Amino acid sequence: MTTKCPFLDLPVELRLQIYEHLLLGNSTITIGTALVKGSYRDVVHRLYGGGRTPYEGIPEQHEPVIEAGYSASLLSTTNPAAIPADAPILGQERIYALSALRLVNRQTYNELLGHFRAPDSKQTSLFIQYPDGLHVLQTKAPQLLRQARSVHLAGKYTPRAFVPARAACMGLKEPRPELPVKYHGSVKPDEAAQLSDLIKTLCGDAAASPPPEGQTNFVSGLQKLEMRIYYPGDDSYSTVWGDDSSPVVIALRHVAYAEIGIEVWRGRYGTGVYLNIQQSLDAKRTVSTVWRKLEEGRRGEPACGSWVVDPEWPRWKVGYEASEGPAGQVIITQSA
Repeated sequence: MTTKCPFLDLPVELRLQIYEHLLLGNSTITIGTALVKGSYRDVVHRLYGGGRTPYEGIPEQHEPVIEAGYSASLLSTTNPAAIPADAPILGQERIYALSALRLVNRQTYNELLGHFRAPDSKQTSLFIQYPDGLHVLQTKAPQLLRQARSVHLAGKYTPRAFVPARAACMGLKEPRPELPVKYHGSVKPDEAAQLSDLIKTLCGDAAASPPPEGQTNFVSGLQKLEMRIYYPGDDSYSTVWGDDSSPVVIALRHVAYAEIGIEVWRGRYGTGVYLNIQQSLDAKRTVSTVWRKLEEGRRGEPACGSWVVDPEWPRWKVGYEASEGPAGQVIITQSA
């Protein structure tokens, strides 16, 4: 005999409020990976003990982290997050609230699906470390994008043809060579493909027809998409525009109808690029670009690469205003 669920006897309006309380109690979520620190024995036990296996596709001796709230260390390239090897293990196959609720029954599934399609139900800001945090998002909790009203990416890009001897310093005052990164499972994710998928999901397919006047191809409810990417190296400026796998190139390739603000911060040890992407309702693409000087790495200056974390985060505002400095150039592309 089937027992009726008392929860379904509640008015639908009340059920929707309960869904929002459970799913949107934390308006900010940070996604990245953290280094497991401790003795060799403790690290091995944490990663492999009890039948566990490390999470594939992230750097060795790291764990995936999806944290309720804002964590600058999960985004930082100079002061990255770490987990003590003897800290409590939460479990690698964590079931998130949205997934759990959708499994209750068909009625709950349909209510959730309909309610969280509404633009005014999206209240979450996602802060994602690039590229490892993006891999964690897409393989562990892609459903979080359905709740997002803003998406913020921060990280660094190292090209495939990277020459360690010319590397910029990352958190030091002098340049240093970077060691090759080894990944769990010996699997290095396709960073370019994952970023392309994210942008297509949020901004629509660039190959699609122009949207009707007054409409947009952007996912409903998305108010802001921004990226802060650091390119290490004194000759990194050419990588920003000349590498097909550069995050900036990928973004410009896949966003067709939008207002795009770009700030290029050129420094002695590296180049930082900020992109702000917002929807356009008149079927055209407007790209505005400004150039700024990036001061880092020398005495009294911020550490190299620390630029990727915006000191104003987790606060943000809709729209884009260029940072203080000379005006740049504007390119407008009208749909055919």
